[in-house]
Amino acid sequence: MASLVALIVAIAASVPLVVEGKLETGVALLGAQEGDPRWHYAGKFGYAIGAGSYDVRVRVRGLAEMVSVNLEVYLDEEWDRAQSLPACRRSLITPARKTHVLRATDEWGPWMGGVLEQNVRPHIWYFALSKCIGHVTNSTFEVDFELRSQQHDSSELSVELRHMPAATMLSLLCLSGFLVRFAMLCRRFQQRSGAIHLVIRTLAVSVLLQWTAQVLHLCHLLAYERNGVGEPGLDASADILFMLSQVVNCTLLLLIAQGYTLIQSKDAEWAAIKPLAAVVALLHVMLVGHGKLQGDHAEKHHENEGVVGWAILLVRVLLYVWFAAGIRVSKQSGSLRLQSFLQRFQFAGSLYFLSYPVIFLITQVFAPYLRHPVMQIGLTAMQTGAAFWLSDLFLSRGAYYEVSTLSSSLLLGVAGIMCFDTKDNEWFSSLAASSATSSL
Repeated sequence: MASLVALIVAIAASVPLVVEGKLETGVALLGAQEGDPRWHYAGKFGYAIGAGSYDVRVRVRGLAEMVSVNLEVYLDEEWDRAQSLPACRRSLITPARKTHVLRATDEWGPWMGGVLEQNVRPHIWYFALSKCIGHVTNSTFEVDFELRSQQHDSSELSVELRHMPAATMLSLLCLSGFLVRFAMLCRRFQQRSGAIHLVIRTLAVSVLLQWTAQVLHLCHLLAYERNGVGEPGLDASADILFMLSQVVNCTLLLLIAQGYTLIQSKDAEWAAIKPLAAVVALLHVMLVGHGKLQGDHAEKHHENEGVVGWAILLVRVLLYVWFAAGIRVSKQSGSLRLQSFLQRFQFAGSLYFLSYPVIFLITQVFAPYLRHPVMQIGLTAMQTGAAFWLSDLFLSRGAYYEVSTLSSSLLLGVAGIMCFDTKDNEWFSSLAASSATSSL
């Protein structure tokens, strides 16, 4: 535990101490003639109750003359209506709560800012650059912009992230305590049975992936508090590892549903399901990567917003259907005691497979500034709860132990000490290597 705290402190301390606010940068393509792009989304920030601030500066590329562009600031309650209007009428009809005229040359201009006050509840404010008045020589031109946002207490965390460092730290401490308990139970199980079964090792991989993801995410948030940008590489790696942790759990539940460790004739299911598990893992990594590559946009209020979230939801529903079908087949070829266990296992496993779709759909009901914490905390609770349930299932002498091969005499012999063959070792090594490569 001490080494974990030292690691987090060391990474956070390596970030510069200067705090100027959340920093968003980008390039806006604008023009002043008919048919040219007139409007560009620049960023958003969730302000807590109080008087928050923002500052912006711009410069123009490839133009010798000075041009003027407008910074328009919209309240979340009026953003959707503004989007439905023609670009150059948005600030007039909606209207924009604030409008600043920015003079742009080929050098960075001075910072220009303002104050946004919330008295009743937090709000997300949207920022956009526009060019609806004036003329330039070129048809279109590119404008570099930098946008800094800050809370009333000088915090650069948007309102949806303000309590996430504490929540992530609490989750990490809980998971670290679980790992200590899990290691002790594994040692006791090995002393009693002579080996650690493959399903227990697979669960250990899942928990370690989740634990690593939480460490990286916490380091990203601590860096974000200091520089307003965070560590995008750590954040992307955390999301990928957390998703892989969920995929490992899904694979484990599917294996048991197909009869692995429960029916002797189904022990070959592990070899058959490995290629499918690899495909599912790759699909999830690609979806998370796609979401990261999209970057920030006006409609993105949590990491799995939009098409990415709906695609993951569809995959989870399909995996649930596969899980339920496997349970149904295993029930038909099992004893009454096995059928009784499978009934309870199906209920708990169904809760896990359907938890992501339920959390994702419930999140849509909340106000935009609440969606990220609801989604993040919900998924973390889901994954941590699954770890506790599966560890109790595998490491206690309960119903699963009695109906599975974990209680067979095979595990008490020399063959059981090996626990899984060389090919399984190679596959786990390749999975760990591919996970590390993907996270980079």
